Amino acid sequence: MEKILIGRPVEIHFHWCGYLHSKEPWKHDERTNLDYELMIGIEGKVYFNIAGNEVILAAGELLLIPPNTHFYGSRAHGNVGFYWLHFEMLGMEQASVQSAPRFNEPERWQLPLYEKNLILDNELLLLQQLQTVKEMEFPTHQLLDAYTATLLLSVKEKYLLSFQERQGEKHFLIDYVKEYLQRNYQRKITVGELANYFGYNKAYLSNLFSREVGQTVTQYLHTLRLERGRQLLLTSNYSIREVAERVGIEDEKYFSRLFQKQFQIAPRSYRKRYGLINEM
Repeated sequence: MEKILIGRPVEIHFHWCGYLHSKEPWKHDERTNLDYELMIGIEGKVYFNIAGNEVILAAGELLLIPPNTHFYGSRAHGNVGFYWLHFEMLGMEQASVQSAPRFNEPERWQLPLYEKNLILDNELLLLQQLQTVKEMEFPTHQLLDAYTATLLLSVKEKYLLSFQERQGEKHFLIDYVKEYLQRNYQRKITVGELANYFGYNKAYLSNLFSREVGQTVTQYLHTLRLERGRQLLLTSNYSIREVAERVGIEDEKYFSRLFQKQFQIAPRSYRKRYGLINEM
């Protein structure tokens, strides 16, 4: 049965972190940690026996071992690499996925003990930054703790989204993306910018939006811009070029082609046919 950590975490403290890479056959020493150990696979496969269960950590996968858990490397494997992080976290306990409550309490965390379906790009960046900060001449505990808490919060949020997708629920990120586009459609926006802003992989966000909305991000932006452009044609004396610029399309001819395709009429003909009205 799949296990997770659940609770309201308090006193998250960084202990140590690092990156292990071995081209020669390597296996993890036998041990029982007094703190949590989080690992993210980068290369190859690392074989574990954790409390009697066989677990394989591959590239892009996450493993979280709770305190007082006996584990060891079950076999050696060459050309392996993974980031590791030791930390303290109070307020969490193990539970089965089946008994876990729904994600309707933001203060209640759920963290996977093993997960292979998350995109952990930002988490790897945070681990790299932790490496840099810990090597500073006088690193502060507050800064190290903050990075650790941010990394765990990011894992928690991505696991929440992944869990909701598996349950067939609407992905709540979509409403935030739509709101962002509605606020910023007047300027140039790329999928890469959206992905960076919300902290997700570009391909993942693009595919998610298309699946949930039925349009690509670009198509949705065009819809927003053309609807606003149609309003401006009827409520202002702006030229077609000025209307295009005000809705975030720099090329007047491109705006006209999109408008014609969307409404089966050219912008100038649309304005001429319907005339100016007072904007309500």
